[in-house]
Amino acid sequence: MHVHSCQLEVFTINDLPPFIAVSHTWADTLFPSEIPFIQQKGAKTIRSLLSQCFPSVEYCWIDTFSIDQNDAKDKKRQIPLMGDIYSKAVAVAIVFKTPIGVTQERLDEVTNRVEGAVEMFREESWKEGGQNWDHGSKRRWLKNAMDCLELFTRSPWATRVWTLQEFVLAKATVWIGEDLVPLRINEELFIALPDVCETLNITECILGQYSVLYQYYRGMVGARLRMIDRTRIMELLGNRTATEAVDEVFGTMAASGVVVEQMDIGSKEEAWRLWWEKAVCEGHTRWALLPPTSLQTTQDCHNYNCVMPPFSTRHQASSCSGLDTVRPLGPVKVEDGVVTMVGRWVGTCKIVRRLGRVHRDANGLLHRDITLILFAANNWTRALRIARASGGGRYTRKRILIIAQVLKHNFYRAQLAVTSGTEDDFRLCLRDQYQQYLWSDFMLLQSVQMMVMNEGVVFLAETENEGLITDVMLVTGTDEQPSGRLAAVDFRAKNTSGRILLTVVEVTDDHLADPTAATHHGSPSLHKVGVTAAVEMTSTVNARRYSALALSDNNIYSFRIGGRRCIHCRSSHLTIQSKKGEQHPSLQSSVLDEERIHHLRLKMRRQNHAIRGSDKRTSSSGPVRKRSRPKAHIAKCRG
Repeated sequence: MHVHSCQLEVFTINDLPPFIAVSHTWADTLFPSEIPFIQQKGAKTIRSLLSQCFPSVEYCWIDTFSIDQNDAKDKKRQIPLMGDIYSKAVAVAIVFKTPIGVTQERLDEVTNRVEGAVEMFREESWKEGGQNWDHGSKRRWLKNAMDCLELFTRSPWATRVWTLQEFVLAKATVWIGEDLVPLRINEELFIALPDVCETLNITECILGQYSVLYQYYRGMVGARLRMIDRTRIMELLGNRTATEAVDEVFGTMAASGVVVEQMDIGSKEEAWRLWWEKAVCEGHTRWALLPPTSLQTTQDCHNYNCVMPPFSTRHQASSCSGLDTVRPLGPVKVEDGVVTMVGRWVGTCKIVRRLGRVHRDANGLLHRDITLILFAANNWTRALRIARASGGGRYTRKRILIIAQVLKHNFYRAQLAVTSGTEDDFRLCLRDQYQQYLWSDFMLLQSVQMMVMNEGVVFLAETENEGLITDVMLVTGTDEQPSGRLAAVDFRAKNTSGRILLTVVEVTDDHLADPTAATHHGSPSLHKVGVTAAVEMTSTVNARRYSALALSDNNIYSFRIGGRRCIHCRSSHLTIQSKKGEQHPSLQSSVLDEERIHHLRLKMRRQNHAIRGSDKRTSSSGPVRKRSRPKAHIAKCRG
């Protein structure tokens, strides 16, 4: 569109004049296609923007005019070109219907004031810099900066599918509202400041009026700044909407780097399947290695493939996996939904017991510390195995024992907090400063380690190969305990901390005798049961080393998983399972019983007295030498 003549002109995609691309929300009716451009409210905004910021640019691209909205063939031609259009524009103009309400001078001032906080985010120097930003004038400037960012979230622009792609593909962006004040902002603020406030627990800046920053802008900017794998833009669609259902996939295809040429697709589930298969074939195997989630819709059940996340829960599976880019060990192929890829055979896998789901309070907030304590259930053997499964490879044998002691000795305290609904006030009873330090480090590890458990059901399991046993946490999508023969395979799925998520598959006796049996012509493919919480690849005194087995060239094979030939999926009848609001089995009660709460308080006091007054510590190896012990400390440790 020529801005001054208001006439449409045609150019080839490789011979475009300088132009700006417009990103807007159709619901704002700034650029309705039935009204001539010269008469539109949005036209005044675009002219003002060009005169102030881009005086030499005479063209703009607006989807409501540059694509014939009444011509399906033109849409089919133009949609695959969206990646080129928005990435070749001089800038993308983000246009709001309402005033943004801040000046460029104010933005520049707060940006300079919080530069130290952004630097702390980049360097992850929380211990060194955190104490300077959690109080006083610097804390107030964090609040001022978050208030400025919040002004950009008041338009529905951030909640739409197409605007996500338009923002991610832009070379540069400029924001402008009804007040006709063009604004440029350091977009790193949208991801850095919410992260700083969350890490330092700046409570006045967490969620509430800032929820859109946390739920939409943080992931959007991460994709734009290439801080995450490019295909993970599909992860950001779970809370966005589009007028056409299939646009929930097509609306971000160009930005993902994986483009499906076939456009005449009737359902979003079919569009998702085509995109997923092409992404996996092109080497984006992370999408075949995600943790399972409970099925949400009957459509999910109808189209079920154990290796492909359902469309309705793809964003949850991807975000809680902790996986970014996964580089396959060899070539990948997808045929009839069956994924063939190269992996390392780790060994057999055996379920020990069901542990449950991650505990959420009445507000839906996760409590990882309470979760692990409830999993241990005041049982020493179980606490020790959970400590090994959660921290094996990182801690010495002595530290594993200390973590297990904390898990066991705080059971009644955690049970009381859940029963009385006071999880936010939960305090651990820790024996000394060393336990405080160790538990803080352990919880920092679990903030990444336990992400994979967020949407699934957790089982305590063990892998075995040549007599070596390793405790692991297995995450599945159903409450039913897997009953078949299981094996663990390493497809090099490293999370952000460098630990490995193993894929657990159901196998036959033939597979156990010969791992290559699944590749034989006509043989059924393996069924993906779930994935493990990340395991450490290095060997320590406390963690049996599976890496000696997994990294051996002799254990590398090609595996076929899922699809129409899956040994389980083709014959199973799937049902939709509810996954919200589950409590630990020992805490399921519809009515809070005051007498029961009182009973739990008495048990907790006895347990605390035992921690303070005991002269001997027990471990898996028996009593150890008596030593003096300081008074127990009470420390607040969030999960």
